[in-house]
Parts: sequence; C-alpha cells; structure tokens
Amino acid sequence: MRAKSILIFLILLIASWKGCAQDIDIAFRIAEKDLIPEGIAYDPESKNFFVSSIHKNKIIRIDNDQRATDFIKSGQEEIGQVLGMRVQFGKLWVCSNTAQDDPKGKSMVHTFDIASGHLAKKWILQSTGEKHLFNDLVIGKSGDVFISDSDYGAIYIVNSRLKNPEPLIKDDRLNHANGITITPNDEVIVNTFKGFFKINTNTHELLPLPFPNYFVIGIDGLSFYKQSLIGIQNITYPVSINQYNLSSSFDKIETARVLVSNHPLFDVPTTGVVVGDWFYFIANSQMGNLDKGKIVNPEKLKEILIMKVRLN
Repeated sequence: MRAKSILIFLILLIASWKGCAQDIDIAFRIAEKDLIPEGIAYDPESKNFFVSSIHKNKIIRIDNDQRATDFIKSGQEEIGQVLGMRVQFGKLWVCSNTAQDDPKGKSMVHTFDIASGHLAKKWILQSTGEKHLFNDLVIGKSGDVFISDSDYGAIYIVNSRLKNPEPLIKDDRLNHANGITITPNDEVIVNTFKGFFKINTNTHELLPLPFPNYFVIGIDGLSFYKQSLIGIQNITYPVSINQYNLSSSFDKIETARVLVSNHPLFDVPTTGVVVGDWFYFIANSQMGNLDKGKIVNPEKLKEILIMKVRLN
C-alpha cells in the first residue's frame, strides 16, 4: 500500500511541475538493435560519443559522421556489462560488472586512452560473498573517481594511488544508489531510493539534499548543468527527463521542471550527458527485453535512438 501511495505521489509530482520543453529531437541512431545500451559519454576534443552495452559487454564510438564502430570489443580487458561512463583527462572512465549473481563476480573501473584506445589502468573489486553493482561514476578535481554501488549501498573511490576500489562511505541511505554527479565545490551528489544526498569528499559526511514537499527517487543519468541537476526518472511513470534547480550554495533543491515526459519513442531511457546547452540521452535502451543476459523477444528490438533536449 505504501509503495502504491508513493507511486501516486510521484505521478502527481510530475504532473504539477511546470514547463515541458518543446525542443527535443533524435540526435543520431545506432543500427545495432541488440546493444541494450546503458551509459553514454562525450569527448569534447574529438567530438565523439561513446555508448556502453550491457548485453554485449563492449563500448562503441560514434564519430562526427555518426558512424558507429567498436571502441572496446566484447570482453576486451576483462570488461563486463558496461554501465556508466565519463570522459576526463583525455580518457574514458568506465564502470562494469561480471557475473552479478555469482559471489565471485567482479565490479570494475577501467580507464582507456581515447586517442589510442589502449587500457590505461583498471581497478577490480572481487566480491567475497557480498553483492556489488558499480553503476555510475563521477570524477573530482583531484582525480578521485567516485562510484555509486547500487547493490552494496555505498560510494566507492578509485584514484592513481589505489590498487583496488575502496569504500568511501557505506550507509543504508545509499541503498540503490544510482545517478551520481559533482558540484563546482567538489561535493558529490547522488540519488538513491531515499532521495538526493550530498557527500563532502573531505569529511565523507552524508547529508540529505532536500527538495521541500517532494520525494524524488530512482534518478538515473544524473548530470550537473550550471546551477542545476539533470536526471532521468525511469523507475516510475510517466518516465521523464527533469531539471532540478539548486540554491546558490548547492545545499537544497528550490524548484524543478519537466523537460520531456512520456515521449512515444521512450523505452527505458537510461543515462545522458550534457553537451553545451543540450542533454543527449539514450532514449530506448530496451532494458525490459533483457532477462538474465538473454534477449527475450528479438523480433521486438528496434534501432537505438540517442535523443537530445535543450536545457535553456
């Protein structure tokens, strides 16, 4: 009953927000229908996009002519099901997981040199009876990389000094941690099933990021844009791309608006990336057609759509 009440509340919440964007379009298409993509990243130097695959354990590159080629081939460098990705320092930083239901499975962070495609470094968390899922990551000014571990309820950290991922903070409020981003003040913001939280990366203190009168959960593809957060709400309906406007000190959400909701081309949108004043995102991951690593209904698969919506 409580879950039903929350769902109704969230639907009313979305309906009450004002301002739906009109400026939305298909940015490019990917013909590989069974990709089941989850993460997307953008390299401002080459102006190339990178899209990750959960089903095929690989990463594809989309060049300026919208040609898609394998950047990292299936299983290369032990890469598993690829989720969140970011570009920084001329490198592509990647979350992946292998054998999620296996107590001996691995959760990993790989970093690849974009110019050469070669592996620069990888960090491996070997599960020992614990359940982990490295979902998304964000990179701080110092080079520290913060990872949301959805299944373990924690934020992990990797950097050039660490051999393996280490927990930064574990807390019950971080259960189902998903979208993660960082403010200009180098404070991490993450969304969980308990709402938004902010983490002081020096003290490791976890504080709620309040949005008075609203309860926003299950946000994927979290990105920072000017003085706001952009996120994809894909676990409640209607599915929507939303903008959350922050206070000047980034300590609370003051207002929000729906950028686009319930678009007919949506089929479990997952993550996105800010490029200039646009938010590019995976519109139809078709995640619901994947079960235990297998495509349930191959005949229902469609080409992958990367859409974009204007942010201002």
